[in-house]
Amino acid sequence: MNIFPWQTKLWEQLMSAPDKLPHALLLAGPAGLGKQAFAMAMAARLLCEAPLAQGEAGALACGCCSSCNWLATGNHPDFRLVQPEAAEEAGMDEGEQEASAASGAKKAKPKTARVASGPIRIDQIRGLADFVFIGSHRHGRRVVILNPAEAMNPAAANALLKILEEPPASICFILVSDSWRKLLPTIRSRCRIVVFGRPTPALAASWLQAEGVEDVGSLLQLTGGAPLLARDWAQQAVLTNYRKALEPLLLTQDGPVDPVSMAAKWGELLKADSTFDLPQLVDIVQKWVMDLTQVALAGSLRYHLEPAWRDRLEALTKRSNATALLGCDRDLRRIRAVARHPLNTQLFLEDMAARYLRSLSVKNN
Repeated sequence: MNIFPWQTKLWEQLMSAPDKLPHALLLAGPAGLGKQAFAMAMAARLLCEAPLAQGEAGALACGCCSSCNWLATGNHPDFRLVQPEAAEEAGMDEGEQEASAASGAKKAKPKTARVASGPIRIDQIRGLADFVFIGSHRHGRRVVILNPAEAMNPAAANALLKILEEPPASICFILVSDSWRKLLPTIRSRCRIVVFGRPTPALAASWLQAEGVEDVGSLLQLTGGAPLLARDWAQQAVLTNYRKALEPLLLTQDGPVDPVSMAAKWGELLKADSTFDLPQLVDIVQKWVMDLTQVALAGSLRYHLEPAWRDRLEALTKRSNATALLGCDRDLRRIRAVARHPLNTQLFLEDMAARYLRSLSVKNN
């Protein structure tokens, strides 16, 4: 299993002396940077019986020994992957997709990504007890990957904490998290935190172009510079839905100007494409409001750099002020917590539209 180009330096820092790795690592950073693929590559290297050299520091798994073959087929006796049960039932998981992309393997277009919204339960952590406290089958390291670590419910987190307090010498826990601050402070304190940063725009664009992705600039802007997320958006035609979802927010002359009609537009979009869900819509509205706020406060943009979007953002900020927009952003963060399971989708959409329109009805003083 290979790593992505923007991970080379971090890999060399960690894997130049794999025998000195701590018993627990926390791979933290935004989604779409390849943390799970990195974790799988680490597991493969720690379990590999004949690692390959990579430059002056670090090494990759050979991919040919019996250990690598077992790991590739999901049957390695010294490896465990703990993830929400919903992800386990979804076929190829995120780690397998990332690892396949990192290795350059050619594959058919993947299925639509399913968000593992369920928790990691206590019985899944308790099930690790025999694995952790019984010796290695291959007389080497044993590896446990938890992804996403923040999905552990409180009981599971406490059960893991007990294991991390007195772990055997040969075990290595690799926790992967997009929201690592949600983890218990006591768990974070027992892990070495490895923060993944975004690659440079040039490196990310070069990798995406090699993957055959078009409209690279817009995709990287809207995904916050996360290459894997940008690639997934391109494969799933998310950018098309993004533009459609923005149309009601533009408040052009022909667009909806009241919460009910705005919500109706969004409702039609959600029904037309089953891969486009409510959390994605809330994320789009949040990014738009965030850019409105940045224009009002500093005259700058983060996501919507296309000229037509920029012009519309500047026009809309004249109808509001930063205080009202900050309030709208705060409201969106609050309602996002229930976006996956709203009691009534139509009322949820109307409420979100009303909050947005209300923030634009407060003129600057």
